[in-house]
Amino acid sequence: MALLVTDQGEIDSLRTLLNATHEIPRNLVLKLYTGPSTAPTEQDVPSATKYFEPYNATNTTGYGSAPNTGYHEIINNRTEEDQDFSGQYGILLNGNRWTIATTASAVATGIQVTGTSGNYGVTVNDASNIKKGDYANGNANIPANTYVVDIDGTNVELSQKLTGNSSAVATDFGRGRTTASYPEQVFTFLSAAGDVYGYYLSRAHNMPVTLHGVADGLSIATVGTAIEKDECKGVIGQQYIELKDAKTTATAISSGAQNSYEIEVASTTGIEKGQIVEATNVPAQTRVVGVAGTTVYIDKAITGGNASGNLQCVIDLTKDVTIGQKVTKTSGQSGPDAFPADTVVTGIDLATRSGEQGPRIYLNNQLTDNIGTASSNAKVDFSHAVATSDPSGSAVSHKLNVGDVIYIANGSSGGITAQHYTVHTVPSSSTFTTTPSLQTASAGTKDGTAYSSIFFAEKFTNGPYSIQNSGDQIKVTLNVSLD
Repeated sequence: MALLVTDQGEIDSLRTLLNATHEIPRNLVLKLYTGPSTAPTEQDVPSATKYFEPYNATNTTGYGSAPNTGYHEIINNRTEEDQDFSGQYGILLNGNRWTIATTASAVATGIQVTGTSGNYGVTVNDASNIKKGDYANGNANIPANTYVVDIDGTNVELSQKLTGNSSAVATDFGRGRTTASYPEQVFTFLSAAGDVYGYYLSRAHNMPVTLHGVADGLSIATVGTAIEKDECKGVIGQQYIELKDAKTTATAISSGAQNSYEIEVASTTGIEKGQIVEATNVPAQTRVVGVAGTTVYIDKAITGGNASGNLQCVIDLTKDVTIGQKVTKTSGQSGPDAFPADTVVTGIDLATRSGEQGPRIYLNNQLTDNIGTASSNAKVDFSHAVATSDPSGSAVSHKLNVGDVIYIANGSSGGITAQHYTVHTVPSSSTFTTTPSLQTASAGTKDGTAYSSIFFAEKFTNGPYSIQNSGDQIKVTLNVSLD
C-alpha cells in the first residue's frame, strides 16, 4: 500500500523539486514546445517528435543549430560559474520566487458522485478538475479524511470505503491540494515560430546547441578498465560488501595557527576538496574546502592550540562508485567469485558504520561466497559506460557539470536504457559518466541522443498559439500541483 504524503510532506517535496531553498545548484528552466498537440501524459519523454522547442517556424525539430525565431537564449542567467547556463534556451526560474501552499477549501465543487456502500470505487460526472490526493468533502456517505487514490476517466478510487449508497450526491474535491505558483513570464519572438502547444520545466544545464537534441550525438561504450577497489569484505548470503577505509599519506604540518582556517603542510599530494581532515587541534569532521600549493583550507577553525604533528585526510572511496554499476571479481585472483551474473550497485552508505571497516555498497544479488577473508578475492571491479559527445563523429565539448540532469534517449543502434540521468563524473570536456550508471546491453559502442529533462509539462488550454510576426508574445503563469 502506498504511503500517504502529508500536506507538509507535499510542501517540502515541492520546495525540493522547485529549489525553493536554493540547496540545488541548478534552478528549473521554463521552455516552450511545438509538439505534441495532445495533452501531456505521465509517460511522455523528449524525442525528435515531442517536446522540441520553437527553434524554427516549421513545427519540426531544429536542434543542432541556434534558433532563428528569436526564441530566447536563457533569460535571467546568473554570472556565477556554477549558475551560468548561457548555452541554454528558455527562462531560468528563481526557486525562491515560488509560492507554495496547501488549499484549505475545495477546488472542484458540486461534483456528482455515484457509488455503492462498501466499495472504494465511485463514478463522477466530471473528473477534469480532480487530482490524486484531493480530499472528498460534503458527502455523508464518504468517511472523513478520505482522499482520491486513482482516476481513470470518470472512475475515481477513494482511500476509504463508502459507508452508504450514493446516487449523484454533490461532493467537493480539492481541499488539501498542494500547489506552487510562479509570477507571469513572457516570451517575445522576433520572427515566425509556428504553432506553440505548451510549456515544460527542465533542470538547468549548459549543453550546447551542437549537442542538445542532435540524433546520435552521444557514443556510449563500456570503459576498458573498470574501477578497482582493494581489501573488500563480504559474507555469503549478504547483499552488500564493505570497502576498506583509506587515508592520504601522512604529511608534516609546518604551520596552522589557532582560530585560523589554513594549514601549511609539506605535501598536498592526494588531498582533495571534501575530504575529512585529521590532525591535532583540528575539530572532528572538518573538511577540506580548497588546496593551493602546500596550503590546505578547511571549513572549521583550528581550536585548542595550533595544529601540529602530521595531517592526514580520509579518502572518499565512494566518489567514483554509483548506482547501477556492474560489480565483478577482479580477474587474476585465485579465490571464488562471489558475484552472480549481472550484479549491480543498488545503494551506498557514504560513511563507515560502527564496527565495520569502511563504506557499505549494497547489491541487487546475494553473495554466493565470502569475499576477502583470505585476501584471495578481495579485489572488486565496478564497471560502467562512458558517454562521448561526438555528433557527426567529431568530439565537441558537452559543457555538462557534475550534478546536471538530462534525458538520454536510445540512438539508432539501441542498447541503452532511455531515462533521466544525472551527470556523475566528467573525465574530460567531451566525456561524462552518469548515475544511474550507463550500461550497454551488449558489447560495442551504442548511440544516444541527449535532451533537456522534463519535470513538469502543460498544454495551453486555448492553444496552440501561432507565432507569425516579430513582437508576438506568449505569457505563462506557472502552477505546479502534486497528484
